[in-house]
Formats: sequence, structure tokens, C-alpha cells
Amino acid sequence: MRTAPNGARQRPCVSWALMNLDLDISDLQHAPAAKRTALPLMRLTSASKLYDKGSSAREALRSVNLDIHRGEFAAIVGPSGSGKSALMKMLGLLEAPTSGGYSFQGVAEQSLSTEQRLWLRRRFFGFVPQQFNLLRSTSLQGNVSLPLLYRGLSAERCQSAAMRALAVVGLKDQGHKMPDDLDSTQQGKAAIARALVCNPSVLLVDSAGRTSDQPLCPHIGGLLRTLNTEHLITVVLVTQQASAGHWAQRTVSLNGGAVEQDIRRAAANALH
Repeated sequence: MRTAPNGARQRPCVSWALMNLDLDISDLQHAPAAKRTALPLMRLTSASKLYDKGSSAREALRSVNLDIHRGEFAAIVGPSGSGKSALMKMLGLLEAPTSGGYSFQGVAEQSLSTEQRLWLRRRFFGFVPQQFNLLRSTSLQGNVSLPLLYRGLSAERCQSAAMRALAVVGLKDQGHKMPDDLDSTQQGKAAIARALVCNPSVLLVDSAGRTSDQPLCPHIGGLLRTLNTEHLITVVLVTQQASAGHWAQRTVSLNGGAVEQDIRRAAANALH
């Protein structure tokens, strides 16, 4: 961890040299550290997304301008069909804007190859899907270790990392259990542990499937807040529930594919 001038801990800036890929990033690499830190981690510029299905087309996002800075906890809130999931996919480099632009730490998405997008997703992002997608026939430890197994790490290292991730989310002694042995809150924590096992800088949490009358579980909201404040992970929570914004420092309201409101809170007031 690095230490900021005010004494606060910071996660390291993105090290593009680690990519060993041919990106045109000389300006970023040679910029002063303060300038690199000031760059938005994620930036959408007049970004629109059109889904064209044969004779019909649907505009999911309309000219969205949005900056997410390192260390923020932002809740993206809106009703069904407002563009939340499209926005999250764009932030996570899963989909590209139809028009406008998206950049991650100053590098334009349009300049990246498919392999580079994949590298960035695996290196910097953790995803928590709304259905959790835990394998019912596999233990929690096995579920959480899967991302590392897919990367070719040894079984021993995968198991050790999985147990550390489970401990972070409060499931230290539950690694042997099967998903069906857990309640929905514990399953959500296990899905978060799986997203954390690769040590991401950004956690993208899709809770859009919960309706406005299904409040975010305080245990999950509190866990996301802890991951943001104590583990210095940038968190983006996508949800239908306006009340979920109380856990975040910032609430971005979407409606009809456009940003309707962007409210920032002081850190001390984020939970109230």
C-alpha cells in the first residue's frame, strides 16, 4: 500500500508496464504521480449504447458523462430498463459504447484489442452477478478458488487464497459448506469472496434484480462499505433500491438511459 500526503492509505496506481502490451500510453507513463492519481479511474464521455435486434432497436444509454475516481463507492440507482446493467458492463469492459467513449485510467477503450480488454478485466476487476452463480455441487472454498484455477495456479495456492477471501467476508469457517447450506446473505458474501480472490482494484456488484421493496441486506451493504474504506477497493453497486445509496459516498440516478441525478455525500454521512 502507498500513503497519500494526508496519511491515508492508497492502492497503487495502475501499472501499465505490467501488461507488456503495445499500448500508446507514453503520456500516462511519464506523467507525474500526482497527475496520474488525479485521473478518473473510469470515465464515460457522451457514451451511448444501442442494442439492435433486427427490425427493432433499443437505446439503453444516452450520452452519459460519468467519472468514477479511485477509492469511490458509487451506487448506480434506477428502475428496471433504466440502463444500469448496460452501464456496468461498459465500466467493466464487457461491452463497448455504440457512440461516445470510455477510458480506464486514461486509456481509451477503443484503442484496446480483445486480448487487452480481457487482461484488464482479469487484472483489475471483480464482478458479483445478481444471481451469484455459485456451483451447487462445489464447496464454498471450491467456488471461490475457481478464478485462480482458471489462471493455472496450483491447487494449494488457490485453496489458501480462497480461505483468505472467505475470511475477509466473514465466512472463515464456512469453506467446507455447499451453497445450498447457506442463506441468501451468506451466498452473497461467498460471491463477493469469489470476486475478491484475485485482488481486484474495482468491484462491480450487480444487485439490479432486487426490486425497490427488497432492501439491500445490511450485512452486504456494510461489507461493501468495509471493502471500500478499509481494503481501498473502488466499489460500483448497481441496484433498483434508492436506499442502497445510503451505504455509498455517491448515488448516480439513471432514468431512460440518462443520468438524472448525481449526489455525493461526505464520508462521515455515507451510512446515514
